[in-house]
Amino acid sequence: MRKKQMSYLILAVALAAMLLVSACGGGAGGDALKGNWEGRSEGMAWTWTFDGKGGCKTENEYGITDQGTYTIDGNDVTIKMSYWDEPIVYQYKIEGSQLSLTTEETYRPNYELTKK
Repeated sequence: MRKKQMSYLILAVALAAMLLVSACGGGAGGDALKGNWEGRSEGMAWTWTFDGKGGCKTENEYGITDQGTYTIDGNDVTIKMSYWDEPIVYQYKIEGSQLSLTTEETYRPNYELTKK
């Protein structure tokens, strides 16, 4: 009976460790956008913050802020900010500490950002 209890304990510890790693965004399922990014779009400085849980915030050089949500699907990220009429689908590309957010939608800004 003692061996069986030890097996359950080991299994419980292993499961707890797996849950902690997934909750922290580790492993293959991590959110590539998570973090703070700074850059320019259409001549204006922007900061984007992605929380790794589907929430995001922006702030421009004039201190105007907005918040919203995002979902990632492959190399696409759909972002919906509170001031926007509708969500925008961006294609994102990360190379080192550089993030590009580009969209094919007319009159929508593209962003070139650097991780802080």
